[in-house]
Amino acid sequence: MSAEEKLRVLVVDDEPGMREGCRRALTRAGFDTDTASDLPEALALLRRNTYELFLLDVMLPGGSGLDLLDPILSRDPDATCIIITGFSSIEVAVEAIRRGAYNFLSKPFTSDTLLVAVNQAVERRRLKAIERASQELEQAKEELERLDQVKSQLMLKVAHELRAPVAAVQSYVNLVLAGYVSDKELTPMLKRVQERLQEMLDVIADLLELARLKQAAQQNVPTAPVDMAQILREVCDLLRPQAQAKGQEFVVEVDGQPCIVADHEHMRQIWMNLVSNAIKYTPQGGRVSVKLDSDGQMLRGTVQDSGIGIAKEDMQNLFQEFFRTEEAKASGQMGTGLGLSIVKQVVDSYQGTIKVESSPGRGSRFSFELPLQPPPAPQPDAAALKETRRRPAPVPQAKGGRTHARVLALSDDPGQEEPSNPAGP
Repeated sequence: MSAEEKLRVLVVDDEPGMREGCRRALTRAGFDTDTASDLPEALALLRRNTYELFLLDVMLPGGSGLDLLDPILSRDPDATCIIITGFSSIEVAVEAIRRGAYNFLSKPFTSDTLLVAVNQAVERRRLKAIERASQELEQAKEELERLDQVKSQLMLKVAHELRAPVAAVQSYVNLVLAGYVSDKELTPMLKRVQERLQEMLDVIADLLELARLKQAAQQNVPTAPVDMAQILREVCDLLRPQAQAKGQEFVVEVDGQPCIVADHEHMRQIWMNLVSNAIKYTPQGGRVSVKLDSDGQMLRGTVQDSGIGIAKEDMQNLFQEFFRTEEAKASGQMGTGLGLSIVKQVVDSYQGTIKVESSPGRGSRFSFELPLQPPPAPQPDAAALKETRRRPAPVPQAKGGRTHARVLALSDDPGQEEPSNPAGP
């Protein structure tokens, strides 16, 4: 352990001799030591400096060393406090330990006794640091294992989703090459091949979009005020022919011209997936209604249909990647099972909410809310500072392997230069 990593110790005692004696003994042992004679001086040092070990006298002018335990431990839960007093009692010791003290020394004590107690505290801090590091490594290992499992599951799902259309296309091509398809049957078969290829392209496009959204969630995506009403109108103009082809009543209601600070493509993805799903899973002659409004702080969007609906037991899986209900599969409509995952990813990235109301055979109602202004960006410097304050200070190694620490001693006896057994300056 290098000299720059020495622990700092604060000794708080109203006896000057005790303060000086502790300072000398600890300094010779390699600890970086400060002293204070009363509560205000100790608190001032605590605000200016960072200490890892504390020696606190119980009896101080205007208070008790026990009163320092709360401010010390609130700043650094890993700080180690040793109580020193000439008026020891079981009650005081119990109260000190209850409030977070590590050990208790009764005056008078020798330099050797002091160093044994301090070195035990240093070792305790070192072991706690090792234990915390071990826990963090274990958590990191578990997270890596979880991510690896998620990756494996995703690969299996992607392979499953692409295998069916690829197999279908291969069988069609084999039939054509084997001469089993007449000229009359060739065009319909090529159309089916085209549909299957489009199905694969849709899966790939949705996967790329989902990956882009997840990557963007970890970065600062450029945003600007966008006209949500205009985006909705563009999406509805694009999808209206599909609704008309199925004889559906397609109603769009926009209240005002709500603008939101967001990424244009993100907002388009929300409307495109929700509205296209509503049209896709609503039968001939059904109804699809879309509504947009805001209250000045939150933007609200609603897409409601009279389609096949969603069973209660499927609600919990609705936004999972590649999930499709049995009713959706039975409808004959092609889908990737990624559209709602994309919607959820976008809504979450803007700290919004989305909810679903549905019952089988009676349609569904998707509603979402987004803040018109983006949430405040995290302050990296403040976060780094907070993490630095939480991180335990390095445990100083003393000569011969022991760690060095800085100590603050507090005493009011000017004549005592060593705790009890002076060993010289």
